[in-house]
Amino acid sequence: MVRFSVAAAFLLSALGVTAAPSGGRHNHQNTQNTGATAGNAAGVPVSNSQINNIIPGRYIVVYNNTFGEEAINAHQIKVTSLVAKRNLGKRDAKTGRIMSPSVKAFKMGTWRAMALDADDDMINDINSAQEVEYIEADQYVKLNALTSQNSTTTGLARLSHAGPSKKAAPYIFDSSAGEGITAFVVDTGIRVTHSEYEGRATFAANFVNNVDTDENGHGSHVAGTIAGATFGVAKKAKLVAVKVLDGSGSGSNSGVLQGMQFVADTATSQKLGGKAVLNMSLGGGKSRAINSAINQIAAAGVVPVVAAGNENQDTANTSPGSAPAAITVGAIDQRTDARASFSNFGAGVDIFAPGVNVLSVGITSDTATDTLSGTSMASPHVAGLAAYLMALEGLTDVTAVGNRIKELAQKTGAKVTNNVRGTTSLIANNGNL
Repeated sequence: MVRFSVAAAFLLSALGVTAAPSGGRHNHQNTQNTGATAGNAAGVPVSNSQINNIIPGRYIVVYNNTFGEEAINAHQIKVTSLVAKRNLGKRDAKTGRIMSPSVKAFKMGTWRAMALDADDDMINDINSAQEVEYIEADQYVKLNALTSQNSTTTGLARLSHAGPSKKAAPYIFDSSAGEGITAFVVDTGIRVTHSEYEGRATFAANFVNNVDTDENGHGSHVAGTIAGATFGVAKKAKLVAVKVLDGSGSGSNSGVLQGMQFVADTATSQKLGGKAVLNMSLGGGKSRAINSAINQIAAAGVVPVVAAGNENQDTANTSPGSAPAAITVGAIDQRTDARASFSNFGAGVDIFAPGVNVLSVGITSDTATDTLSGTSMASPHVAGLAAYLMALEGLTDVTAVGNRIKELAQKTGAKVTNNVRGTTSLIANNGNL
C-alpha cells in the first residue's frame, strides 16, 4: 500500500550522466504568464493565472527536459533542502495553513516536476533557475458527478445497441469481457469488498489521507461501471484503486499527479503497457502539468480515459479534459441520445457515453447500489469499453484503441442531439449492434 505520506524518494536516486544543454540558460520565463492568481501576490510567476480555485502558497514546478538528469536532480536536491529548512514550523502568510517541509517529485518518462509549498520570495528564486521551464499554482480538483437521482438505468444496453430503446434491453457482449486488462481508477478509492468486484479489485495507493477505503462512493460507482459483475462493461477486468480525492470528493492537482506517477510506475514495473487503462472522472481548471502527465501515461502504454466535465462549457478550459492524449468523454441521456444539459462540449471531446441516472455500486454495504449522473459516469463506460476491446481484439497501441472506439461509434450511425457546434456526435458502442 502506498500512502500520501510517502517522501519524495525520487530525489534520492543516483544522479544521471546526461549533460545540460550547451546552449546556455533556457529563457523559460518567456513561456509563462507572470500575472497574479487569486490568493497569490502579484509577480509570482505562474502559467495558470486565469484559475480561481488555487491552493495559496502551493506550486507545481516543471522542468525543461532539454536539461540532463544530473542538472535536474541537483536542482531538486537543492530545493528540497531549502524547503525543509525554510518551511519548518512556518504558516502561509495568506491563509495560516501550515506549510509542508517536504517536496513531492515526479518523473514520468522525460517529464520531470515537483510540488512544494513556498512563499513568494522562494518561488521566485526557484523560478530563476535555468532548469525550470514553468511554474503552476497548485489547484483544487473535484469529482465530476452530480447528486443521486431516483430513476435508474445501467447505461450498458445503450453501449451494445445502435440507438436508444424505450424498453429494457439486454447488454450484449463477448465473454472475453476485458479479461487480462487492468483498470486504474484514480478517484475516491474503491470499496474492494463489494460483491460486484468478485475479488478483482485492489486498493493500491492513497495520496490524499490515511483512510484506505472509499469514503465518498464516487470511485466505487465508477469502478462498478468499468468492471462490475452486473453493472460493468468489462466484467472480467482487474480494478486498481488509486485514491486522490477525499470523502468530500476534493483533492489537488499535486495529489492527482502523485496518483498518475503511481500508475506510470506500476505499469512499468508490472509490464502493463498495452494491457491497462486509466479512468479519471475528475477535473479542475486547465493545467499544462496535468495534460503533460497524461501524455506520459499514454506513452507508457496505458489508455487514459477522462471525463469532459459538468460545467456546460468548452472542455478546453479544463484538465484533464483538454489533454490531447486522453480519450475525453461527454455525457448523453441514454434514453434519448441528447447531450446531457451539464456535459461539457467542444473539439476536445472525443466521444459520448451514458451519463444520466446511471446505476452502479454503492458503499453502504457490500451489496449496495447507487445512482449518479455526470460525465464521471460516462467516462467509465468508455474506459470499460477500451478494456473490453483490448481483450477482445488484442489491441495494445493506445492510439489504436481510441481510433477503434471511434470507428465502432461511426458504424452505428447514431448521433448526439442537443449538441453544440464543433463537438463530435459519436456515441460509444461495443460493436454488437
